[in-house]
Amino acid sequence: MELMSRPHPNISIAQEIEYDQDNLYPHEWIHGPDLPLRSQFEVFSIGTVGRGIRSKAGFSRGSVIARFTGQLMSSVLQHTLQVSPTSHVYDPYFIGLLTHSCAPNCILEMSQLELIALSDIAEGDTLTIDYALTEDALFRQFPCGCGSSNCRHWVTGRRETINEEGKAYLSNMATPS
Repeated sequence: MELMSRPHPNISIAQEIEYDQDNLYPHEWIHGPDLPLRSQFEVFSIGTVGRGIRSKAGFSRGSVIARFTGQLMSSVLQHTLQVSPTSHVYDPYFIGLLTHSCAPNCILEMSQLELIALSDIAEGDTLTIDYALTEDALFRQFPCGCGSSNCRHWVTGRRETINEEGKAYLSNMATPS
């Protein structure tokens, strides 16, 4: 597993960052082949929710969509994903921007630092993962509006219980108008 071992300063995504050609990652984060390219993926705004990743190319089920990188840390932050019970990879440029779905089209292979297609992905599709498959506990639990038939309506990590806000949210959903 290749991750950056040196500390990386907090980066404001809005600030100017020098990128190399077609890479989604800034120059200082690039250290290997098969990292995501702007010609393959688009970072886009999802209203007030944040940002997501949209495919600019098609990928077949089971294929490696891209490799990723990041800074290894022990803290859970908004754009980290769990590598082990005590390690998380911070990546505010690619995998940290993948949106949640209870019926995802991608899965992360954390031991190989790869994003893999769970289904065929067409040009224009938003890349999604199920956060409960990678995270023991989330940075912040939140309501889900993925629209899948098996939507859980409230997203938690796989080892955490629904917090009070989630219980209230789910209770309000169950109450007929």
